[in-house]
Amino acid sequence: MKEKWNCILYLIWFSYLIIAGILMFGHGFLLSRKTLDDVSQCLSHENLGCDGHESLTGTTDCKSDKIELFLNNPGSPLLCSSLRNRVVLILVDSLRFDFTEYDENLENPLYYQNRLPIIHKTLKKWPEKSRLYRFMADPPTTTFQRVKALVTGSLPTFVDASSNFAALELHEDNIIDQVVRSKGHAVLLGDDTWARLLPGRWLRSHAMYSFHTWDLDTVDTEVDSKIYDELKKDDWTLLLAHYLGVDHAGHRYGPNHPEMMRKLNETNSRLEKIIDTLPSDAILYVIGDHGMTETGDHGGETKAERTAALFAYYKGGFAGDGSDIEIGREIQQTDLAPTVTAAIASVPPAPSLGNVLMPLLPKMSKTNTLLHLSNNLKQISQYLVRYGEESQQVSLDRLAELINSTRDQIEKTSNVKTEQDLKTYIADVRSLIDNIRSVFREVWVEFDSLSMLRALLLLLLAVFFNWIIAEGIPVERIPHVFASSFVPTGVISNAVCISLVYTGFYFELYEDLESAIILSTGLVSGAITCALAILHWDGITQKWYEGRTQFYERFARSALFASAAVLVSNSYIIEEGSVLSYLSLSVLGVIAWNISNLKALGLWAGCGVVLALSRSYRGCREEQGDCWTAGGNLPTGQASRAALVIALGSVAAVVAVARRHVSWRGYGIVIAGIFTCAHWAVGWGSLGSPTRSRLLARVAWLCIVTMFGLLLKKDRNGPTVPLVVVGLLFYLANCLVLGASYAPAAALALLSGFLVLNIVGMMKIEGSTKYSLSSRCSSSLACVWALLASYHFYGAGHHPTLSHIRWTAVFHAGDPNYLPFGHAISFLLMTVSLFGMPMMFGATVPLLALWGRNGAPMGPRSQLAAVFTLCLKFALCFAIRVFSCALSATIHCRHLMIWGVFTPKLLFEAGACASALFGTLLGAALTAWHLPSQNRSS
Repeated sequence: MKEKWNCILYLIWFSYLIIAGILMFGHGFLLSRKTLDDVSQCLSHENLGCDGHESLTGTTDCKSDKIELFLNNPGSPLLCSSLRNRVVLILVDSLRFDFTEYDENLENPLYYQNRLPIIHKTLKKWPEKSRLYRFMADPPTTTFQRVKALVTGSLPTFVDASSNFAALELHEDNIIDQVVRSKGHAVLLGDDTWARLLPGRWLRSHAMYSFHTWDLDTVDTEVDSKIYDELKKDDWTLLLAHYLGVDHAGHRYGPNHPEMMRKLNETNSRLEKIIDTLPSDAILYVIGDHGMTETGDHGGETKAERTAALFAYYKGGFAGDGSDIEIGREIQQTDLAPTVTAAIASVPPAPSLGNVLMPLLPKMSKTNTLLHLSNNLKQISQYLVRYGEESQQVSLDRLAELINSTRDQIEKTSNVKTEQDLKTYIADVRSLIDNIRSVFREVWVEFDSLSMLRALLLLLLAVFFNWIIAEGIPVERIPHVFASSFVPTGVISNAVCISLVYTGFYFELYEDLESAIILSTGLVSGAITCALAILHWDGITQKWYEGRTQFYERFARSALFASAAVLVSNSYIIEEGSVLSYLSLSVLGVIAWNISNLKALGLWAGCGVVLALSRSYRGCREEQGDCWTAGGNLPTGQASRAALVIALGSVAAVVAVARRHVSWRGYGIVIAGIFTCAHWAVGWGSLGSPTRSRLLARVAWLCIVTMFGLLLKKDRNGPTVPLVVVGLLFYLANCLVLGASYAPAAALALLSGFLVLNIVGMMKIEGSTKYSLSSRCSSSLACVWALLASYHFYGAGHHPTLSHIRWTAVFHAGDPNYLPFGHAISFLLMTVSLFGMPMMFGATVPLLALWGRNGAPMGPRSQLAAVFTLCLKFALCFAIRVFSCALSATIHCRHLMIWGVFTPKLLFEAGACASALFGTLLGAALTAWHLPSQNRSS
C-alpha cells in the first residue's frame, strides 16, 4: 500500500515548507550587526617630532609640548600615551549592584545584603583612590554577549544569544588584542569563555570549563590558587580573573539564599587580600558582566539583569571630582574598553562606541587628558566612516551629521585652556558619544524586509492551500490522492527546482543560495498544492455545500485563531499560560456539552481539575508584577522532600497503570520508570551521589531508546498500543529532563491527554451512536490537542524568555565535553526539556482517530485517511501560531517590547512548531508502519 508512505512523505514536505519559511523569516529578522575587521593603531610617542608631526627619528629634548602641538592638528593619527599602567580586571559573574551596597542601618539584612563591607570600607577610607558605579549592560545579558561587548566596546545583538554556549573566536578588534599589539602581555584565570573567544592571545592561561551551573567552588578555588602568585609577577600588562561562584549560586539557589551569602563573603575576603597585595602601578577594576533576577537568572533586559557593579581602586589616586565620582552613578559597559586601553597606554578598539571614563584613570595633566579624549573621538570618527561604507543601516544624512560633530569636537581641543574649559569639553564629548551610541542602539538590527515579507508569503501559501486540502477534500478521497502520482510529482518538481537554483548559483547569477532554494521550492509547492485543490474542487465545494458544521467545530477554530491573534499583544503573550488554559477547557466543555451525557461532563470536570493543579507549576515572569514579587516563580534548585515524594508517586502510578494495558512492552516502561525514580532518589539531598545518579539516568535513557527501537516490531492488533507506548516514553523522557521538581507536571499533561481521548471516544453526530469517520478527524480535535500541547509548555514551568531557560538538562547525562557526541546529546536534551510536551502530543495525534472505536470497524485505508487528516490539521494549528508570531514581530519590529517579549516568543514558538512537526511525523510513521496492508479492491 504505497499510499501509506506517500502520506508520510507529504507530511515531511509540509514540514519542510513551514521550517523553511521560519528560517527565511529568521534570516531577515535576526540579523547580526555588520562586523568590521578594522584595527585601531596609534603612533608611538617616541616617533613624534617636536613639531607635533610623525618623525622617523623622534626626539625627546623639545622646547615646547609636542603633544599639545600634535593636538592642534585635527587630521593627525591616533597617538599612544606615554603614561602606562597595568590593569587587574576582576570579573565577578552576575555581580549585581545592590550586592556591593552597604547599609549600616539594616538590622536583619538579606543573604545578599551587606556582604561586601570591604568596598564600603575602602570608599570611606580612601575616597580619592576608589570608585563605585552602576555598570549598565545592554541586553541580551548572556555571558558570551557581555564578554564580547566588554572587550570590544560595542553593543551586542539579540541573535548572538544562540552562541552563548558555543563561543566562536572573536575577530573584531578588542582590549586583549590591543594589549598584545602594544607589546604587552595578558594573563587569563577562570572562565574558559575567554579562551574560546580569544585563543592564542595569552601569556599564561588557566581557563576552566564554565558551565557547571551547580558547581559553586571549583573555578573560584582554582583562580584563588593562582591569582596571588600572578599579582607578585611583573611580566603582565593585563591580569584577567573571571569568578563564577556568585553566578552559579544565583542559578542554583537564587540571590536570597545562604549559599549566596557564602560566595559573597568569599568574594569580600578575596577583594580584601587583592587590595592589600595590589602592585602600586596597577589599577584594580572589579566588575559584574550583568545582574540577575530574583530567581538568579539572566539573559533578558529587565533592570535587575542589566544593573551590574563596577568597583575601582588605585593606590595613586583617580582623577575627577563632583558628580563624576558620585557613588552609584550609571555608566555604560561599552565605556570599559576605551578606559582600559587608555590605562595601558593604547587606544580604543576599532568597533568601540564607549567613552573614556576619566574618573577611572589616574590623575594626569590637561594635555594627556585631551590626548585620550582626542583618541576616543578619532577612533569613533573612523568607525563611523567605515561603517557608512560597509552598511546602510544609518541614513547617510544622519551619519554625516555624526561624523561632522565628532570632527568639530576634535578641532575644539586647541580651545581648551583652563580646568573649567576641560570639564565642559569632557561633558560635551560624553554627550556626543552617548548620542552616537543611542543612534546605533536604535538601528543596529537591520531588518531585511524583503526576506521577511517573502517568508510570510510562503508561510501563508503553505497554510492556506493545506488548510483547503485538510478541510475541503473528502476523507474518502484521501487514499486515492496518495495512490496517484501527486506526491512523486511534487518531490521530483522540487528536486528539479533545487537543481536549477544551484546551477544559477554556480554561475554566480545570485549570491544567497539558501534564500533562493527556499523561495523557489516554496512557490513551486504552492503551485502544486493549488493544482491539487483545483483538481478536487468539485468534491471540496460539494463537501462545503452539503456539510453542516457543528457548533463545537466553529468554536474550536475560533479558539485556535484567538490564541494566535492575541500574540500581537505583549500583554497577552505575558499571560498566555492562563489564556491557553481557558481556551482549552472552553473547547472541551463545548465538545462535552455536544456529547450530552454525565460521563463526558465528568471527564471535562476532571480536565478542569488537572489544569488547575498544573497552575502551581506554571510560575510567572517578572512582568507579571504581584505574582513575581509574591514568589510565584518556583526556585530552580534541588527538589524539596515533598516534591520528590510527589514525583516518585506520579511516575509509579503512571507506570503501574500503563503496565496493564500495553502488553509485553509494559516491561520496558516499568524498567525505565524504576531507573528514573532511582536516579532521583540516589541523587537527592546533600548526601546524594551525583555520579551514581547520572549513571542511573543513562541507564534510564538506554531503556527508553531501546523501547523506541522495539516499536518497529509490528503489532498484529494495529498501531494503537505502539502509539500509547510512544506517549509513555515521551512522558518518561520529559520526567528525566524536567527533574523531580517538575516531573508531576508531565504526569498532569499525560492525564489531561488521557481524559481528552476518552471524551473523543464518545463523540457522535446528530444523536447517532455509530462511529463517524468525519467526526474523528474533525478540526475541533486537532485544535484542542494543539491548545493542550501549547498550554503544557507553560504547565511544565517554562516561559518564552531567555532568563527562564533551565540549563540543568544540558548536564543531565554528564559533562557534554566528555561524552561521545556530547554537544549533540546536550542539544537533544535541551530540546526535550523545552519542547517535550509538543513532541508528546504530536506523536499521539493518531490516537484521536483510533482510540476507543465503537460501531463498524474501519479498514486500513480509512484509518490512514483519518490519521493523515488529523496530523495535517494538528500541524496546521502550530503553523498558524508561528505565522501569527512572525507577523507580530514584523508589525512590532520597532516596538519597545520587541526584544523582551515578541522576539523570544517567536523563537520559542518556532521551536515548539518544529518539535510538534517532528512528533507528528513520528506518530504518523508509526501508524503507517503498524497498519496492515490492504489491497485497493478492499
